[in-house]
Amino acid sequence: MNKKLLLLTPLYFAMFGNIQAQELTPNVDEVITIVGKQESYLNTAVSSATKGLSDPFDLPLTINIINDVFLRDLRAQTLADAYGYTTGLSQSGVNANSFTLRGLPASLQSIQVNGLPGLASRFGSPTTANVERIEVLKGPASVLYGQLEPGGLVNITTKKPQAESAIKFDVSLQTYETDVSSAGNDNGISTTFDATGALTDDERWLYRFIASGESKDSFRNDVNYENYYLFPTLTYRISDISDITFGLEIVRENGTADQGLVAVNNDINQIASIDTHYQEKGDSDDDEATVLFATFNSELNDNFDLTVNWRSVWHEDQRILFENNRVNDADVFTEATLRRRDRNQLNKREYHFIDANTRGTFVVGTTEHNILAGINIGSEKRDFERIRFGVAITPNINIAQPVLNEGVPESTDDSTGTDRTTDLWNYGAYIQDTIHLNDQWIVMAGLRYEKQDVDFLERTQNVTDSQQTDALVPMAGVVFKANENLSIYASYGESFNPNSIEDTDVNNGAFDPEEGEQFEIGLKAFMFNDKANISIAYFDITKDNIVESNENGSNELLGALESTGAEIEFLAQPIDNWQIKAGYAYVDSTVVSSPDETVKGNEVAFAPQNDFYLWTRYNLTQTIGGWLTGASLGVNYESERFTNSDSTTRVALPSYTTVDAGVYFEQENYSIAFNIENIFDELYFDGGSRDTQIYPGEPRKLSLTFSTKF
Repeated sequence: MNKKLLLLTPLYFAMFGNIQAQELTPNVDEVITIVGKQESYLNTAVSSATKGLSDPFDLPLTINIINDVFLRDLRAQTLADAYGYTTGLSQSGVNANSFTLRGLPASLQSIQVNGLPGLASRFGSPTTANVERIEVLKGPASVLYGQLEPGGLVNITTKKPQAESAIKFDVSLQTYETDVSSAGNDNGISTTFDATGALTDDERWLYRFIASGESKDSFRNDVNYENYYLFPTLTYRISDISDITFGLEIVRENGTADQGLVAVNNDINQIASIDTHYQEKGDSDDDEATVLFATFNSELNDNFDLTVNWRSVWHEDQRILFENNRVNDADVFTEATLRRRDRNQLNKREYHFIDANTRGTFVVGTTEHNILAGINIGSEKRDFERIRFGVAITPNINIAQPVLNEGVPESTDDSTGTDRTTDLWNYGAYIQDTIHLNDQWIVMAGLRYEKQDVDFLERTQNVTDSQQTDALVPMAGVVFKANENLSIYASYGESFNPNSIEDTDVNNGAFDPEEGEQFEIGLKAFMFNDKANISIAYFDITKDNIVESNENGSNELLGALESTGAEIEFLAQPIDNWQIKAGYAYVDSTVVSSPDETVKGNEVAFAPQNDFYLWTRYNLTQTIGGWLTGASLGVNYESERFTNSDSTTRVALPSYTTVDAGVYFEQENYSIAFNIENIFDELYFDGGSRDTQIYPGEPRKLSLTFSTKF
């Protein structure tokens, strides 16, 4: 394959496509159809910052949007597939919440669905089969969303029923073309069926039904996945001003347990081949969930509306494996060994959350107020059972050439297991006002009060505990609209996240929540007759009240992190058949306070100091054999990252650059896409922990997607 030709393809299209466009310029009076016109990556409204559609120019916050158009062009099957094309977001592993935002780690609360917590999967990144749009709200978002990490929030907006009937079917085939897996050896197939329309002639009842399944063989030895998804949704239009949408999510994900590679002597250059797998063939990671949700919308009067949002999740995941536990270093790589241990972990979670809010506008004098006020109640139950944990496997296995199917536990004693049940109740109330003082000045202010009650039981030792925590968090910002195309802003926000009830002080008392705060300044601009926009932001985030062990072994609130940096994102569609998406982030994220000198002053795990991306797609202005033809090119760069902050166990992962490309053929009802990810087969690592779990990124991958709609 000619690499230079692949890289020059979009440029070729751009040069000769423009020549064709000039030659075919019609008379002014003629009505024409622009053959190569693309749906845009640009977004004129966002919802996460106000829980309703708002002009991003009116908001003193940074919000990055990944819409369904870009997800289709990228052929992203999970959220993680799109992370590389979002500024300040870096993948840190394979689990759903394995990422950092603005240099700070995420939690399961950091990903929400339609504005409420409760993911249907844990071991893998969420599927995009039912995703309409992803909004990444940067910085503390606790005023509207409660307990969160201060780096930000990823909010998934799901697909809703539509009145116009449509049926779409996709099938995608994939394989690898690399040294460890040549084409045809490790294959995958995924299919998605998406149907929507009206159930009744008066269009009061609308439906949407999405079904998706995938079966994939990884490039890693004996690793495969079988995943199935069902997303039925109904909307009832009660009246012209009221509707209710309710639906179901059924998720079943079954995969081989895989903890990646290990590094000898904490050196990333001393690893086995990227297809090396240290778990047994029967080891598994299984996820299953059932979700019920509903959203009620109604106008209260000409100025105010009401939204009630409910989400309930019943989730269970189980991990059975011989897990990577300790690297036994050696001067000679081929003599190093890995100790594994027997683990059987069963986790059950229930989430039940309701959020009710009203949004409206009123005028006082010459000042316009856009008010958002709401309350929410949530319950969460966690039942974490360590059925087997901590028993070493003998013998240790060679890291370079592991021999599997011979290890057995040193003991069958299950007394090391635990069974912890935690019941949490959360109560919150919030208010936010966006005040338009005049045509140029906008002020936003918000306040939230939240209380959490927690009951804890450890069944095997019959240990119980209860605690209460609360928090009052504010946010404020100001926007100066210099003109119709430029706004400048500054904002301040706080976050909170309760510490675990299992962490107590010397008097067995509860700790205050973790706290975060951010100062941000930035600008947003439209350019080239609204065909492009650019956003630039500088931020300074601190997170403290982190529980650490002191020199006596007792817990104290001794830890703190700080992350400062700048981001820039640029989106443009200079002509109807060409668009560009690019971004760059500089982040300096460090541990600023810790009693452990091997940690203090070090970088936060998976917080690259520099990351950059570029994506562009160009369509020819003439069809070829009746097919609209286009091509895309993407580049993603991340600088050096560390697997954790402890100098004695962390591994430095080298910087990397990956290049992706795609070719598209589209007709009215059919499309074909051929995508190549990581064209140059770059060796890189996109997650892990310490020196015992290091996940290699995917090598060169080929995918062919067929789509039809009618």
